[in-house]
Amino acid sequence: MKIFRPLDFLIILSALALGIFLTVKKASHSSAKVHVHTEDSEYEYSAKANGIYEVQGTLGKTRFEIKDGRIRIIDSPCPNKICIHQGWDSPLVCLPNNVIITLEEEGESEFDAFAD
Repeated sequence: MKIFRPLDFLIILSALALGIFLTVKKASHSSAKVHVHTEDSEYEYSAKANGIYEVQGTLGKTRFEIKDGRIRIIDSPCPNKICIHQGWDSPLVCLPNNVIITLEEEGESEFDAFAD
């Protein structure tokens, strides 16, 4: 019969604390917003609004997916399709079609610093 040592309890408690932290962090994504900038317009979606959306760019329509607080481009009229291969990331950029998609947490700002 094995007896737990103090280090065993420390490892178990650390794993439990990490699980709680990650769960709380995931819940904080509920107020995140997806911002889409095109040459002519700007759009905003909730990161909780799972679905497939499309916006008009310079070359045509770019389709993107929002799923569980993440975003990815799934189709674009650009010739090289680099934007599709970016995967679930932020920011997503399709330069030929002039579409930029970013995920912004509540309280984040587009600016890192302000100067007088």
